[in-house]
Amino acid sequence: MKGITPFQSLLLLFLFTTGCTITFSDDEPEAISDCEESCENGYSYYNSFSVETTTLEELKSKIAVETAIPYEETGKLYFYNNTLFVNQPKEGVHVLDVSDPANVQKTKFIHLPGNIDISIQNNILYADLYSALVEVDISDLSNDNVTVGNTKTAVFDYDPYGAAWELINAYKVDNDYYPRLEYQELDKIKGLGETVFVSGITYNGIKCSCDYLYRDDMVFLESTAADTSTAGSPKRGQGGSLARFKVVDDYLYGLTQQAIKIFRINDDGSLSNWSSVSVDWGIETLYRLGDLLFIGSNTGMFIYDIEDPGNPTFVSEYEHFRACDPVVAEGDYAYVTLRSTNDWCANNVNQLQIIDITNIFEPVQVGTYNMFAPYGLAVRGDRVFVCDAASGIKIVDVSDKTNPRVVQFIEDYDARDVILLDNTAYVVTTAGIVIYDVTDFDNPVALGVQEL
Repeated sequence: MKGITPFQSLLLLFLFTTGCTITFSDDEPEAISDCEESCENGYSYYNSFSVETTTLEELKSKIAVETAIPYEETGKLYFYNNTLFVNQPKEGVHVLDVSDPANVQKTKFIHLPGNIDISIQNNILYADLYSALVEVDISDLSNDNVTVGNTKTAVFDYDPYGAAWELINAYKVDNDYYPRLEYQELDKIKGLGETVFVSGITYNGIKCSCDYLYRDDMVFLESTAADTSTAGSPKRGQGGSLARFKVVDDYLYGLTQQAIKIFRINDDGSLSNWSSVSVDWGIETLYRLGDLLFIGSNTGMFIYDIEDPGNPTFVSEYEHFRACDPVVAEGDYAYVTLRSTNDWCANNVNQLQIIDITNIFEPVQVGTYNMFAPYGLAVRGDRVFVCDAASGIKIVDVSDKTNPRVVQFIEDYDARDVILLDNTAYVVTTAGIVIYDVTDFDNPVALGVQEL
C-alpha cells in the first residue's frame, strides 16, 4: 500500500465527499455492477480504515513501574539524582542507575503512554501524555512505586488525523488501492485530541466510493514519515538540548508548536495554570542561560528575558533557513544546529551555526560548519559537542568563532543528544546510552555503554 501524508489525507477527504460507499468482503472486488449502477459520475475503490481510541483516564491508569525492558527506540534524555531517564517515544522512560558510569544499570521502566518529554523537580516528574500534562511522584521509585497526581488537559499539540495516518502508512495491504481514513467517524468522537486519543486502527476492507473527481491514476508523493542546587533550593535535574520542557525557578515551561505554556509549581509540586506566551509557529526546543531563554524553531532562534520567570518577554530573533534545530548558549555566543532530514525541515541545510549575542537585541551569525545531520549539542568553553546522527559525535573547536574546526570524531554511534555534567558526557544514541569522561575534552574516554 502506498503511503500518504496528513496533507494528502485532507485532499482525499475533499475528494470523497459525495455518493455512497459499498464494502467488498474479498481482497479484490470482482463485481463492480453495484458501483456502476449506483454511481452516476464514476466510482473508485479504496482501502478503508477506522480508528481505535483510548481515554486519558485509561492512559493514566496504565502509568506504572515495570521491570527493565529492551530499548525499542530511544528518544530524549534527562538526568536527575544519579539517574538517567531515557524516553522510549510514546511508551515511557527507561530508568538507568549511572552512579557508576563504568557499570550502567538499567533498573526499571516507567510506563507513560503517549510520552515524549519529561522534567523533574523535588521528586515530581512532569510528563506529557499526548496533549495532556501529568504529575507523577517518584519519591518511592526505588521501591517500584509511583503516584499519579493532577492532570492538565489540552496543553500540547496533538493531531489525531496525523496519528491515524502514521498507523495507516505502516499497515500492509496486499493491493494497490489508496488508503482512506473514515473521517466522519472521527468527527463524531467527543473530546478527540483532549481527553480521547488514537490508540490503533481497524482495516475495514476494500470499499467502493462514488466520486467522479477521484481517478485510479492519481499520483501522490510517498510519506516519510543539570541545574546546580544550593542548600534549601529546589532539587531539579537537567535535560538535553532537544528538551521541550524546562523548570525555571518555580515555573514549568512547556512548548506547543507556537507558544510557551507556563505553569506555577506549588510547594507540594502540583501545577497551577499561569499563562501562555505566543512565540511563532514551529518552535521546538528550550535552553536557559541565566535570565535568558533561548528557543529553537524551524526558522530561527528566539530570545526571551526571564528575569521575571512568570512573565517571559521577547528580546530578539535570529532567522535562518528552514530546518529543525536546537540551540545552546554560553557567554557571548549561541550555537545552533540545523538539520534537514524530514518533510517539516527540508531545505538541504545541515550545519552548526555560531551566533554572536554580545548585543542581545541584534544576534549576528559569525561562523558555520557543515555537518551530516546534526541533532543535539552541548557547549563547554571553546568546545562544542555535536551529535551528528549516523556520522557520529563531533567535537568542534570554536576558539576562533569565524573558523570552527573538528578536533575529534567518534564514528561508533548514531548520536542524537547529550547532557554535559562536570567532566561527564551522557549521550543518547539510536541504540542506547554511552557515557564519556571528558576531562580531556578533545579525547573523550568511554566509561560505559548501555545498548540494545
